[in-house]
Amino acid sequence: MQSINLKISTPTKNTVFKKAEQEKKEEKKIVLLTRQAADGIITFSKTYHPNEAILILQGKKKGNEITIDGLVIPPFSSNGPFYSGFSLYDLPFDNSYIGTAHSHPGPSNRPSLEDLNHFFGFVSVIIHFPYEYETIAAYERSGKKMEIRIVD
Repeated sequence: MQSINLKISTPTKNTVFKKAEQEKKEEKKIVLLTRQAADGIITFSKTYHPNEAILILQGKKKGNEITIDGLVIPPFSSNGPFYSGFSLYDLPFDNSYIGTAHSHPGPSNRPSLEDLNHFFGFVSVIIHFPYEYETIAAYERSGKKMEIRIVD
């Protein structure tokens, strides 16, 4: 007679708590972008077209809300048709920096692998040509798209 061993797994306390933690972490994050900051991103991107442009975002993070209310032009930044960047070493220290915004001269505002590998802060805002409110998107470090609202 041959015996068969069956292993039946039941959720343990740790599994239940880990699931609850994951669900809590996956709560939807919202980016509140002031109209003044959105206009600055649009104008800066149009000025540098057909090259990419890059800006540093200022604001604050509270819970799942990220508020962007200021922009900084990074010192000694470099840009071209397929890249933009700056050195963190040339950046003055400021606790209000919460991410970056940059333009894509092409038809997509999705982050590239290069964008994700050089992620800075809590949020990456990307705008694509023709640089309008509707072409602005925000992303988390993982590349997941975030809800974005333009507020006055």
